[in-house]
Amino acid sequence: MKKKYQGLELSYKLQLLPICKDELIRSWLVRNALFFNMKPSQLSTIIFQNTDIWKSDIDVQLSKKSVQSFLNAIEIKEEDLLRNLLSSKCEHFYPHLNDSKQVKWLLQIGVHQRGQKNSLQYCPECIASDRVPYFRTYWRLGFLTACHIHDICFLDSCTNCNSPIDLVRYNKTDSMSFEPLDYLKCNQCSFDLREAPRIKPSHYELEANKEHFKLLVEGHGSIGNLTFNYSHIYYDGLRRIMSFILCSKKGIDMFEYIVNEYSFDSEYIESRIKVSRHSEPEHLPITIRKIGVVFSYYIMRDWPISFIKICKEFGITKRFIYSPHLNYSFWLQETLDLRLN
Repeated sequence: MKKKYQGLELSYKLQLLPICKDELIRSWLVRNALFFNMKPSQLSTIIFQNTDIWKSDIDVQLSKKSVQSFLNAIEIKEEDLLRNLLSSKCEHFYPHLNDSKQVKWLLQIGVHQRGQKNSLQYCPECIASDRVPYFRTYWRLGFLTACHIHDICFLDSCTNCNSPIDLVRYNKTDSMSFEPLDYLKCNQCSFDLREAPRIKPSHYELEANKEHFKLLVEGHGSIGNLTFNYSHIYYDGLRRIMSFILCSKKGIDMFEYIVNEYSFDSEYIESRIKVSRHSEPEHLPITIRKIGVVFSYYIMRDWPISFIKICKEFGITKRFIYSPHLNYSFWLQETLDLRLN
């Protein structure tokens, strides 16, 4: 029996291009839609029988109803679909999904927020060397800023026109058709994202990214001189430190110190001053987040010695960092209580 939805008929399950390992659900649907010369939102409507779901963050989690609609429309195993949802991977960096609908650390790239300017980050060498280019799930994680495979910086905007990397809106004129690889082009100026410059990160940024990725994948391990049985314990503490350095008004002086100490572009300081009061690390562009990543590498080598030293240099005590409304990982809580009280 044919299923019909808003003039679109589906008489059999769709045979889509295979989903890649660690591929964002949105990336997969975009690839398939453009391959079939369709708008991604149109393919999404056919699959989910819902015109609004394309505007939600389908990479993170899907309702039972949406999952069932997906399985009814697409020839795919349920475990393969669920495996690529970020909610199924978040226990290693944010295991508190039941406490909040928002998964912390995930870069916000949905279209449900008016004036959304956040962007997906990517490695230009990855999509240039892929047999089938695609966008990875871990590119949405705010504590990663560089590619551990190619040793280059992630980018989170078009290097030609500075527009955000957008996997949501794809438009065409009446006289033009989609091309299968249009998702690798900037939506604003059509610049090929694979041609973007390869920028080398600092040693500290690269080493921190390698440690962060290894801990993410294995779910346990060492960072600096500390060992964590559960990786999320580190990421919880790191998020509090980065929130202070990158988002708190009282952390600007320390941010400026890190920029000067490691010879980063002074324009980063101007961007940091403009950070809004209620921002979180995952709301920030890569140019600001990388400062927090570098700082994390510096302070974890001899934790808590260097951290305490720099805090005391800038007069930072527990009350500057601590909030009674939040839970703190033991390794950070102990330092705040005993050394920065």
